[in-house]
Amino acid sequence: MAKMLTKLAQAAIVTLFTSISFSSFANENADVVEVRFSEFLDERMDRISAIDKKREKVFRKYRRDGSRSAQRPRNALNKSRFFNTEWANERLIPDIEQYSVPSLIAEMMKRGIEEANPNGFDGRVVLEVEQLLVARFPLASISSFNTEMEGKVKLFDSEGNLVTEHEVWTSLIPKFTATRNYQGRDYAYLSTAGATRIGPVAGEFTAEALEKIFPDYDAPSLIFLQPADFGR
Repeated sequence: MAKMLTKLAQAAIVTLFTSISFSSFANENADVVEVRFSEFLDERMDRISAIDKKREKVFRKYRRDGSRSAQRPRNALNKSRFFNTEWANERLIPDIEQYSVPSLIAEMMKRGIEEANPNGFDGRVVLEVEQLLVARFPLASISSFNTEMEGKVKLFDSEGNLVTEHEVWTSLIPKFTATRNYQGRDYAYLSTAGATRIGPVAGEFTAEALEKIFPDYDAPSLIFLQPADFGR
């Protein structure tokens, strides 16, 4: 009897530490894709998005990663060095006031679903984000030695039946380009963004998720450009 109680107690502890509750992000694409975050991330998502949005505003003005206080007026000259580059976040969310981390992830998924299903898609995809770590993100709760993202992706048919479900994990495995006029289909960021912003790892994570549920699809992923000389 004592052994049985011990086993039950151990099972309860395992359940306590392995169960994760999720909160959904409501967006205009919710009928096609739903992004869910673990309770831990959901409680911090407003702060995560606010920080990443500030960094995005700085990047759009100066074409440099970092805080506003780290920039100098001459750094704005960097914009001319990347005049024709189509940057990932601006491609997906042109209006900076609409920018948030959940919106960015949802737009990456929506774009992939549409490309993978050119004749239309009448199912639904649920993306669950269990863990998000960015090496030097200025919020201690998600800052880490490594940048990585972990979760699950689920594909449902038009009747709401689960078709397939996959674990998804990724770190940064970027492509690189020497051009400063990138207009390809991958998600372009400066190489300095990999350790400080959400977009690069989100691009890798969504690519992995999309290729799990659409095996014949080559999803757009992360590509790094080198910073310009101005402002270094």
